[in-house]
Amino acid sequence: MSYTQDGHGFFTRALDAEDRGRLDEAETAYQQAIVLFEEEGDSLQEQAACHYNLGHLYLGMNRPGRAVTAYENALGLFCRIPGSGKHLARTHLILGSLLLELDRAHDAEEHLLDALGQYLDAPHEAQDQAQCHVNLGRVYELGERHTQAITAYNRALDFYQETEATATDQAECFTALGRLYERAGRMKESGAAYAAAARLRWSAEQQRLEQQSPTRDAGVPDGEDRS
Repeated sequence: MSYTQDGHGFFTRALDAEDRGRLDEAETAYQQAIVLFEEEGDSLQEQAACHYNLGHLYLGMNRPGRAVTAYENALGLFCRIPGSGKHLARTHLILGSLLLELDRAHDAEEHLLDALGQYLDAPHEAQDQAQCHVNLGRVYELGERHTQAITAYNRALDFYQETEATATDQAECFTALGRLYERAGRMKESGAAYAAAARLRWSAEQQRLEQQSPTRDAGVPDGEDRS
């Protein structure tokens, strides 16, 4: 396939290479696209998309440090583009989640709170908002800010309940709540949270087993002798 020798051409080349699993080639093409878009001067959206996609690419290549840099570059560009609230929120969420995994809890908290600020300004996916509160709960728990952690996990549950197929995620929240209530000596609430987690895990497992069950033989009606 032939590509134009401008930013859009290299961006398309990068997407195609990424789809084929040729990640080093995709990285080089995104970087070249960024250089060309910067030369054009008015392509902020395209530059931001390149940096954002590079962040995703680096995560797949297990290069988290470079992923952080790429997402931070994307964030700086999205801030300059009107109407980019949804992109800002998603990038803050990704950075917050990534920095938490890199044991940078303070930096993670800043990004997660910035994501929440974007959620207040415009509607966003309930799943994203739930994940943001879960990660804040983890940050607060690491800092032994147990009351804030309890609030965060409960807020996550509110959003998970608006989303289908989140029984396992909800179970994790209830498990965290059970642990926090137990530490606070609130044993009745702890027991209730652990019980809710167990019910949700059982429900998720039953659903998984049902999805794996072989399809019923449509040729033999119920109650009819198969011999």
